[in-house]
Amino acid sequence: MKAKLLLCAVVLFAGIAFSSCKPSDEQLQKAVTTGISAVSSAVSSEVKKGEVTLSGVVESEDLKAAVEQAAKAVKGVASVVNNIQVQLPAPVITPDQAFQTAISAAVAAGGDAFSKVAVAVQDSIVTLTGDIKKADLQKVMQVVNGLQPKKVVNSLTIAK
Repeated sequence: MKAKLLLCAVVLFAGIAFSSCKPSDEQLQKAVTTGISAVSSAVSSEVKKGEVTLSGVVESEDLKAAVEQAAKAVKGVASVVNNIQVQLPAPVITPDQAFQTAISAAVAAGGDAFSKVAVAVQDSIVTLTGDIKKADLQKVMQVVNGLQPKKVVNSLTIAK
């Protein structure tokens, strides 16, 4: 009977000792915040019963995973719920790219008459190269000038 009582006391003492060793949610919150802020300042965290919930917006999947790993690396964290959203940056389209696309589409719409015409755009200056029939030259120039480039450099060769 004394052995059972002693065993119960040891188990009770061990339970109290282990539960008091676990960091509090406040301590975990501080540690997690420190860890994830080294990776990204755009992410916030919340800790409840050792479970960390991450939220915010980052630019890549790699950054999302790195923040999650930083939270998991904190001693005492039971689990991590990663609610971070990935928002890819918008592609940068230069005015020349937009102009190139519009002029190339307009020239391509001219069909076989403009099939040997190549278009290059730099600083809103259009350069036309290739071969064209004399009868189609005025048409291609009207198409290109209709899009109002800064300047048109006509390097076309007139085919007979």
